[in-house]
Amino acid sequence: MADNTRLAREVGAKIKYLRQKRGLSQEALALSCDMNPAFLGHVERGMRSPTLNTLQRICDGLGITLTELLLTEPDADADNAAAIQHVTDRMRRLSPAQAAHVAELVEQVCCLLEDAKQ
Repeated sequence: MADNTRLAREVGAKIKYLRQKRGLSQEALALSCDMNPAFLGHVERGMRSPTLNTLQRICDGLGITLTELLLTEPDADADNAAAIQHVTDRMRRLSPAQAAHVAELVEQVCCLLEDAKQ
């Protein structure tokens, strides 16, 4: 199941990356694909796994083929976007005090990682 979740997040992040690269809002893409914008948001966050027919409609809205979506090398920005979206989604469920604490922890970890690079 973890592989399914990872795959859904990767595909969703790639859809989001391509949508944003084309300057489309989630609502605009969803409407052009005849789907609910909330559903598209769930797909982009990897919370829903769309059928092949639904993926084809999304690809049509993005002006790409299903092959391009699924077989092209993932973009590093898309991978980063998926990770950032995951953290953002989790932090939205926290109280302001908890979110501030997590932000401070993230800052400390980032500093440690940057120091380790040097």
